[in-house]
Amino acid sequence: TVPVQRLTDFVNGVVSSSIPSSSYRLGASSAALHDIYPKPLYNALANAITDHFDKQMPGFLCEDALLHGVETRTSSPVRVVRDQKTLEAGGVENLFPAGEGAGFAGGIVSAAVDGLVVAEAIKAKFLENGEEHSSVGQSFKSVGFEY
Repeated sequence: TVPVQRLTDFVNGVVSSSIPSSSYRLGASSAALHDIYPKPLYNALANAITDHFDKQMPGFLCEDALLHGVETRTSSPVRVVRDQKTLEAGGVENLFPAGEGAGFAGGIVSAAVDGLVVAEAIKAKFLENGEEHSSVGQSFKSVGFEY
């Protein structure tokens, strides 16, 4: 089963006493997802949900919305900074943020494309002895996102 928590309970920091049905085929059980994060990260997530997502998408924060193991059905509200040439995280060598969770995609297709782009950057760094691969350093566009 997957651990879940009502979104309203997550932002209020309480365990869900009941949960609505989930589309997750292997089942769901109530869990204190708000307790798995360090307090500053939990505060940032709760703030993003209440002050940004729900204001941009009214109704996002409701009793029927479930967090599934900390994932929701929406795009990331943040974007991890990454070097435009190497695609490494800003200030963190050998960390290559990619896809929807890192803020570089808006769905499964663009996340897959971004994963391929980042894989090329990793290949260029580690398998080609520092020689720049032809795709690294170029501007990429996919499904409305430019990176």
